[in-house]
Amino acid sequence: MKILLATDGSEHSLKTVDAVVKLAVPLKAEVTVLTVAEVPNVTYFDFLELTREKIEKRSKEILEEVVKIFREKGLEVKTILSKGHPAEVICRMVEEGAYDLVVLGSRGLGKIEEMFLGSVSNRVAHCSRASVLIIK
Repeated sequence: MKILLATDGSEHSLKTVDAVVKLAVPLKAEVTVLTVAEVPNVTYFDFLELTREKIEKRSKEILEEVVKIFREKGLEVKTILSKGHPAEVICRMVEEGAYDLVVLGSRGLGKIEEMFLGSVSNRVAHCSRASVLIIK
């Protein structure tokens, strides 16, 4: 079994790690952790480049935090750092990696997205060909 864990580093999304550990151990699943750096596409000003660098740096830190949690539980995981719109990237990764299960939180870091019941998780649930487990 192959599990893709999508996280944005929010407190809510880190709850998904425990759920994946509980699934991965008995299933002897291969786990990949994905975080998506949603960076601005426009590069007209230097400050946008700095913003990109900060976003990418934070995304790497998120992956390191999650990998550390898995290692403390005795599990090794693969990681993917990608750029783009989270829902689109997650669905593309599911397809490319032939994952059996996608796990993500119901809400993330986005201020507007918090007003809705997890717009990223909702989109992934509809576009993913794999089963989707949404952790509340």
